[in-house]
Amino acid sequence: MIGRSPKIVIRGLEKSFGAKAVLQGLDLDVLEGESLVVIGASGSGKSVLIKNIVGILAPDAGSIRYDGMEIASLAGNARDRINRGIGMLFQNGALFDSLPLWENVAFPLLSTRTMARSGARARSIELLREVGLGPETADRYPADISVGAQKRVGLARAIATAPEMLFFDEPTTGIDPIMGAVIDRLIVKCVRDLGATALTITHDMDSARRIGDRIAMIHDGKVVWIGNVEDIARSGNAVVDAFVRGAPAARGTGV
Repeated sequence: MIGRSPKIVIRGLEKSFGAKAVLQGLDLDVLEGESLVVIGASGSGKSVLIKNIVGILAPDAGSIRYDGMEIASLAGNARDRINRGIGMLFQNGALFDSLPLWENVAFPLLSTRTMARSGARARSIELLREVGLGPETADRYPADISVGAQKRVGLARAIATAPEMLFFDEPTTGIDPIMGAVIDRLIVKCVRDLGATALTITHDMDSARRIGDRIAMIHDGKVVWIGNVEDIARSGNAVVDAFVRGAPAARGTGV
């Protein structure tokens, strides 16, 4: 990672919900072209972090700079312009039940009028093939396929616009370990093929090791450790060590 400039720079990020402080002065750099994985117990603020970066939530305080531009307070068309360069795989897939799979994949292409429907369908079938789903699945609906296949469709949609930044929200949650490893391999391949920067949040250490170049850990609303993936086993941080071992000391206290 030496010599890479930051793609995202976060300083002093704060977010509370009522009396519950979730992010408490969080600092984090995501380097250009890296795959950074953020780990932490349930309720530690991982999902809140991503939602603040992509504009689903607005931070209470702090700075988020993307390619040098302050985006923490962006909204409307300005936010839309930033988000066009972003792809995201949501934890539950977030597919549209009423749309066939090809339209789910093509949604970012059609909604921005990047392609006509005929071209978008052809592109969707290519993307479905890239994530291991054949063209015969194009006209099926989300309810017709497994949770693991839904994750693949969500991944195909995330990469549809060839984004420069990818976010993965708990990509292995709700699927078995074998399918989890398959999804992780697909994520690594897609990130590499695109030359994208990636930020993944997960509580799954096996997944973190497969996906990440670096790992950062959130605890009590702050990053308490960050380093290369191979160094986490000797982090020297008691909270990180407890989390890696699955010990109770690493459990979150949030909701």
